[in-house]
Amino acid sequence: MITAADSEFHERDPSIANWAETIVLIFSVPEAGIMGNAYVLARPNLGVAAASVIVFQGFTPKAHQIDFSDARMHQPCPESFLDMSFPDMGYRVQTLDAPRDFRFSYDDPHGACRFDLTFKALHEPFDTHDPAQNPLIEAGGTDMGYGDAWANGHLDVIGHTTGTLELRGKEYVVDCYDGMDRSWGPREEWGGRAVTWVHVTYGAEFGLHLALTMQRDERGHVVYDQLRFGYLHENGEVFGITEAHMSAERVDMVPVSNRIWCKDTRGKEHEFHGTAVAGCPWYQFIPAYVCFHTLMRYEDRQGRVGHAEHGDIFGMDWLGDRYSSHARIGAGVAG
Repeated sequence: MITAADSEFHERDPSIANWAETIVLIFSVPEAGIMGNAYVLARPNLGVAAASVIVFQGFTPKAHQIDFSDARMHQPCPESFLDMSFPDMGYRVQTLDAPRDFRFSYDDPHGACRFDLTFKALHEPFDTHDPAQNPLIEAGGTDMGYGDAWANGHLDVIGHTTGTLELRGKEYVVDCYDGMDRSWGPREEWGGRAVTWVHVTYGAEFGLHLALTMQRDERGHVVYDQLRFGYLHENGEVFGITEAHMSAERVDMVPVSNRIWCKDTRGKEHEFHGTAVAGCPWYQFIPAYVCFHTLMRYEDRQGRVGHAEHGDIFGMDWLGDRYSSHARIGAGVAG
């Protein structure tokens, strides 16, 4: 179970040099085809932090097409995770109501981007290691099949983000529904895994989150493999996901459409079809990984329309092992 204490730095052995605490907010202006995220990875035992802001409009499959990126890899670690400031980049993350509500503000010193965003959770945060919330894990279990980034403390929550964004001289109103997550524990900087991180939202009434592993099939295509965890909230209630399947079409590894089927703990089945309104490769958060992420548009049979992130996260070593000129896992061998 996630508590207010999980918003602060956690107790830890000071000898664990790779202890990491993270937080990430996804935000968007769907009508303008804009998506962004604000990210922090702190290593309190080393006294350093990485802070990243990225904002892009439309489909930008090449890194040089991204509208704005500011990634700082060697920032002083804040004393508290409840209120983190990075003055030289104009970035601040504040906990307003732990562990549910947060404020993310940014003012680029060079004047290219600024935002002031408030995230308010729509439900109690989902604890990936709590069998009362996650039907796919046993009591005391930690292995999510995603590596150490998810083998330790982890929460996910869907919320309502509101505020303002200015991007290279143009102003936008932000009013969106998407996910925010927080993690803590030892984290090696080695990109040996491939996972997908997907949300589907229809306003305040409905939200879905799924996390699945990815593999390379015999044709060399990326396919979605095992469901590791997921949940949905519907009209204020939260239900774990017991089964899920996904497929996607891609351009230069960036997803441009997807199809999702899942079943929750009530036995209720759900289907979704997303089409991209924005997408880009996100290399800036941890050098060992790249996230090809997309703002997807969903419309259900009742005519509800929603937008949320679909992020395919690849370890650079995972990619090199399968797609480089020296790849060990070649055509005809899945892995």
